[in-house]
Amino acid sequence: MIELVDPRGAVHPASEALATRPGPAGARRIGFLCNEPAHLSGPHFQPYTAALEAAFRRRLGVECFDREVKPVLSRPADEAQLDRLAGCDGVVNGLAK
Repeated sequence: MIELVDPRGAVHPASEALATRPGPAGARRIGFLCNEPAHLSGPHFQPYTAALEAAFRRRLGVECFDREVKPVLSRPADEAQLDRLAGCDGVVNGLAK
């Protein structure tokens, strides 16, 4: 018999609840946080947000969208970016590689 070993070690289920999700009438402002301005190959997250925006408009009636791009992939978003996204009902963070 083969035993699969998780490289993270023993995994324990989280006991915390997920964040509250707004219902169809609750989300009015969505933010997009792209992990890097551009990369040399593969799809880019920025154009993909247009498809997501259309889906949010159609399905949830969202009217307002904010976009932020981290200057460096491996570093966290800076405080000013997080402050601008703080008023959003939800934030989609992506890379699309």
